[in-house]
Amino acid sequence: MNKLAGMLLCIVAAVVFTASADKPFTADQEFGAPMPSEGQALSLTEAIANLDTSTDQFVKVMGQVTEVCQARGCWMILLDGDTYARITFEDYGFFVPMQTSMQRSVVYGVLSEHMLSGEQADHFAQDAGAQSTLKLEGEVKEYSIVARAVQLENRS
Repeated sequence: MNKLAGMLLCIVAAVVFTASADKPFTADQEFGAPMPSEGQALSLTEAIANLDTSTDQFVKVMGQVTEVCQARGCWMILLDGDTYARITFEDYGFFVPMQTSMQRSVVYGVLSEHMLSGEQADHFAQDAGAQSTLKLEGEVKEYSIVARAVQLENRS
């Protein structure tokens, strides 16, 4: 009987976890300017595929926050599969909580591609502290978004 109850509990937990992973995004916290209501949020991978490097274009991008600057919350890493972008905040007018990690997020801002120097990579690794999952050494091509608006979803 205990074995059957344990198996049933595992099945129910798996169904609940799968259902919550597919649920629509809900903005539980907002930072910066209000998020524009128009326009569908793209995955980071889609936004990068559509990147036009000749002009500054505002995009609405969704992904998962995996790292946040542990010094001030002045940048975060948005991950989509194997692709990431470093998110900074327009005019340093707002930051996100340093505890923000493993939360789904929608970001509205200007997407660009640039080279990160070895010195900048070292600085970001130091700011990330022990939580850093990115292994940046030397010059690295990196995508970034200067965000005007950020929405975070609570982990629950």
